[in-house]
Amino acid sequence: MNLLTVVIDSDDFLNEILTGWLELGISGATVIETTGSLQLISDHVPIFAGFRSLTSGGKHHNKTVFAVIKDEKLLENAISFIEKTSKKTKKFQQGIYFVTPVIRFGKLGKLSK
Repeated sequence: MNLLTVVIDSDDFLNEILTGWLELGISGATVIETTGSLQLISDHVPIFAGFRSLTSGGKHHNKTVFAVIKDEKLLENAISFIEKTSKKTKKFQQGIYFVTPVIRFGKLGKLSK
């Protein structure tokens, strides 16, 4: 079991990922809005304001997607999908992804009636 984490810069890319993952059978992804440290520091520390040109064109937020994936083949398919989709956009630096092992996983709350 693994946690696939994807940090992306484009809302359009986010929609493609979520739709594609649903078609693959991944329905439990969580999406949060995040801010990179370079983006944050360029906005709040005047001496670093020149770094704004290195960030995503004034956009202040990324989307971070988390999905716990139990099956190794499904994980490989999910990664393959995001790599292919990002290349289709022909844009540089669409984001990053990484995989971490999940040692323990459980659901919270009442599970049945």
